Amino acid sequence: MNKTLGSDRMPGDIPPNQNQSTPLGTTETSSPLKHLLDKLQKFPKGNLEALGVAQIMIGVKCFFYGIIGFLAPNSEMYRIFFFSIYTGFSFWGALSFIISGILTVVSAKKPTKSLLRGNLGANALSTLVSIVGICILSYNFTKNGLYDCKKETLCLGIKSVGTGLVIVLIILTCLQILISLPLSMLNYKVDDKNIHW
Repeated sequence: MNKTLGSDRMPGDIPPNQNQSTPLGTTETSSPLKHLLDKLQKFPKGNLEALGVAQIMIGVKCFFYGIIGFLAPNSEMYRIFFFSIYTGFSFWGALSFIISGILTVVSAKKPTKSLLRGNLGANALSTLVSIVGICILSYNFTKNGLYDCKKETLCLGIKSVGTGLVIVLIILTCLQILISLPLSMLNYKVDDKNIHW
């Protein structure tokens, strides 16, 4: 106990602070940042099934938006506003998202070595497809913004629908990257017949 002068100028006892158990020059390992990082690392492992379902739903939405864009009449103006649809990204991107989602759900339910390898590979491929898709969609978005409709009502309507469709596809593709990138980096160890994440 430390001796100090009290308010009446007499030495008094001050108990040591119970929270100061860490010596000077060292840091505690249970900081809030470390706790947050641990939670972020455990999140994909504990929610594989939900993340896989989200990937499947993103793929289905991209596919349906692709059908909407593909059903637009075939003219030069439509090819400009729906350029990303004509490249087929909505279909091959959606197929990649759905396959990686299915493999994620299946490997969450029955984690075998071959399924986990397939899951990691499919999510890595899905990440690459998403990056290519973002490039295509960004080009389409800029091309739509630079096109001059000269105040034609039909052109302005098609331009707004095409731009809205591209924005929704960009958002969905960004969500897919946020899901597939961490899932493609998961590590697992195989001990005899047990698989540990």
